[in-house]
Amino acid sequence: MKRRLLTFLAVLCVASCTLGEYDFVNNRIPSDGPSKPVPSPEVEAEPFVPVISIDVKGGGGIESKEEYVKVNVIIQETEDVVYSAAGRAKGRGNATWGYEKKPYKIKFDEKLGVLGFAANKEWVLLAEYCDKSLMRTAYMCELARTVGLPYPIHYRHVNLYLNGKYMGIYVLTDQVEKKSHRVDIEDDGFLFENDNYFWEEPLTFMTDHRQYWYTFKYPDPEDGEIVSGDKNFRFITGFMNDFEAALYGDAFKDPEIGYRKYIDVEAFAKWFLVQELIANLEPNMYYVLPSQDSKLQIGPVWDAEWSLGLAYREDEYAGWASLPTQPDRHQQIWSKWKYFGRLFGDPYFVSVVREEWEMLKLQLPAFQTKMQSVAASISKAQTANFDRWHTLTWHVSVGLICEGTWEKEVRYVETFFSDRIAWLDTFLARL
Repeated sequence: MKRRLLTFLAVLCVASCTLGEYDFVNNRIPSDGPSKPVPSPEVEAEPFVPVISIDVKGGGGIESKEEYVKVNVIIQETEDVVYSAAGRAKGRGNATWGYEKKPYKIKFDEKLGVLGFAANKEWVLLAEYCDKSLMRTAYMCELARTVGLPYPIHYRHVNLYLNGKYMGIYVLTDQVEKKSHRVDIEDDGFLFENDNYFWEEPLTFMTDHRQYWYTFKYPDPEDGEIVSGDKNFRFITGFMNDFEAALYGDAFKDPEIGYRKYIDVEAFAKWFLVQELIANLEPNMYYVLPSQDSKLQIGPVWDAEWSLGLAYREDEYAGWASLPTQPDRHQQIWSKWKYFGRLFGDPYFVSVVREEWEMLKLQLPAFQTKMQSVAASISKAQTANFDRWHTLTWHVSVGLICEGTWEKEVRYVETFFSDRIAWLDTFLARL
């Protein structure tokens, strides 16, 4: 199953990257010399990237986000270890479903634990079509784990085949759901999302003060676990309205009656550090109330498509409309946006962020080494991915970055992240 490349394609250097008929050459960050290659593994043999082969029963495709099709899945974990399992698959995503390289969701008939993941039925395959480094999801997930944010998302790069056809490198991840080893919460808890596509969901609510729209992951409205006006619905809408009233009230800094009564401050601080470090402009914002007697947490982290310089927006409401000269590596984002704009008005919250930052800083060198290792693990396999999807020399969707080679895309991510560390350290010291 593992694809062997017999030859490398010569890449013709172009003077600019294009999107349709538009020339974005002036939006590229000037080169400061020859690109530095991603560190190679000590062993010269090609790193083995796990292989997932999905065969649709009857030979059809995966054409819908709503309807599952029956599939058989073969997972080659190593050169010698192979698993086979039956299940169902469908498309997933919002904007990402419209791209040529599509993301998928797999639901196995029985729980399966492979590739270092805990056993579960539901899995996600992210296409990473816009991210030509193929590394932004890895940065986000690994950073959340490093900082100790609750409910870390596991990830693994894989080579995907669909009905025998090579589909490229994908990132296999957990499904965001209430499950053991995922969002492991009490039965009376909640998992919900500040959802930009709320109108597509079966049940929503809007908060009174900020008028944010929320949708439910747990309890699940599709299974009848929550309906408008029932006790669960009344509890969580009341909780969020009370939280907002406390946060934006005159006594919001008070530890007893202010926002601290409602939220896990450390979790909010850790989430902030992850998203601000990778300059993530439009993550999915999940919230967790572990039980009705606990405090609100933010997480797990999800959606790094607009991170690490790939897109730009001026504030939390502005859409992506025009390309700046180059992505802003020193943009102040989450200290101003959503609930954090108010939280940063309290010296106590700032002090917690600083404490978490000082602990995280000590771990960042090891984190950066880990990311170099992850990049090295796909350094050979990426050639086949971009042989399949010819995106390296043009701007994909909102992508501001077009470096021409995968190696330069990875180097850009590494440099952007390093610059972001230095900026955030200075920014927090001045608060």
